[in-house]
Amino acid sequence: MCSDETSAEMELQRFFGGLTPWLETARMLEHELDRQLARPFNALDYLRTDELGLSRIVADLLNPQGKHCQGAMFLKLLLDSLGFDVPDRLDAARVVVEKAIKGDRRLDVWVDINGEYCLAIENKPYAGDQPNQVKDYLDWLKSEYQQKFMLIYLSPKGEPPSAGSVEPAFLSELGRTLERDDFFRIMPYHKIQDSDDEEDVWEDEFDRCRLGFSLADWLADGRRNCDVERLRWFLREAETFATRAIGGHAVGDNEASALKEFLFSDEKNWESAIRIERSMPRIKQDVIEGFLTRIWQTWPEQYLYPDDMVYDIDFKRGCVWLSMYRESWRSANESGTGRNRNWNTQIRLEKTTRFSWYIGICSTNKHLPEEGRKALCAKLSKTLGEAPDNSWLWWQWIDEYRNWDDLIPLLRRECNGEGGEEGRKILEYFVEKFAEIAKVAIPIIDKYEKPDD
Repeated sequence: MCSDETSAEMELQRFFGGLTPWLETARMLEHELDRQLARPFNALDYLRTDELGLSRIVADLLNPQGKHCQGAMFLKLLLDSLGFDVPDRLDAARVVVEKAIKGDRRLDVWVDINGEYCLAIENKPYAGDQPNQVKDYLDWLKSEYQQKFMLIYLSPKGEPPSAGSVEPAFLSELGRTLERDDFFRIMPYHKIQDSDDEEDVWEDEFDRCRLGFSLADWLADGRRNCDVERLRWFLREAETFATRAIGGHAVGDNEASALKEFLFSDEKNWESAIRIERSMPRIKQDVIEGFLTRIWQTWPEQYLYPDDMVYDIDFKRGCVWLSMYRESWRSANESGTGRNRNWNTQIRLEKTTRFSWYIGICSTNKHLPEEGRKALCAKLSKTLGEAPDNSWLWWQWIDEYRNWDDLIPLLRRECNGEGGEEGRKILEYFVEKFAEIAKVAIPIIDKYEKPDD
């Protein structure tokens, strides 16, 4: 080992050796505060907090006739923050969850004001977009409301829609047609500070669409303007959930203060922290890629892969996925390489945010016709349970191991064959998920995508 490497290793050892006592003291204080105040407890953890459940909460607050009995207060607060120019009278506004529009699309939250104005919200706390999804929403809103509409894309930390959902060029062209550019905005559940983490870097073309406030900010604003204690309590719970569970903010105040004090107690501490911060995305990616490869390599003896089964692992703008498909499928042959490489029919395990892994069947290829889609969805739903919505052909949440950040050391040990019983349990969980889906899905996909003999 060269002298530079030895020096760097000694510096990191000194850094972590000094940091540990500071954090242990802070965590003891955090633990005592949690015991006295039950801070981790949140009522929404026991309710329906999938996409539809969260949309219902937002919609009910926006509804002037909602059970909160506060009239149009919440709606007005949001419209004022958006700078959305609407009539003063909002009491007659209609609010619908899962509003059906043409093309079998559904708007998560639709707010119609006097039949002239529309505020629509596409809620994406966990899942990704369907092809042309946001584009189709905007086309419909323009046809129904001409210029008087706004579509809010609600994502965990301000992530943009995918390029397959809407192109920035389309937004620019639509803006020129409407002679305004505030028809589409991106709102985060919780606004975070700028970060060097690759997971927090988005396409520059969408920067002008991002709002300067978050869903948590709107909930906090509503709480400050509400006099009803029961409702204030619920709004505080919803605000905390948006910040902690969706936005991803999880470091306690005392831990943050201890870290700050330690980092500035010696300039070398700050230098070491910067090196660690810049290395973390690559380190996590390497471990996750290794574990996803282990999932592919480990397969139940009672079910064998087809001979031409292959896999891909890919990372892109905070997303990571493992996909499996047959090389003989027509969509795999047509997708080939480049931008459409991952648009073929496939079984996929994917993460779009730190707290949301899901698994299912996705396909945008014409060789799986509507008849095949319906057959596949019906069979999977009957065998494995109903899917939350129609973002993919069929999918379900990974309930037990959504957050891999805390598991990184264990996943690394399992990749090295040293994970023990706990590591094997996690590996087997994902292997079995793939196997049970593959056994149902592959014969159906074969029917429509295997070349004619």
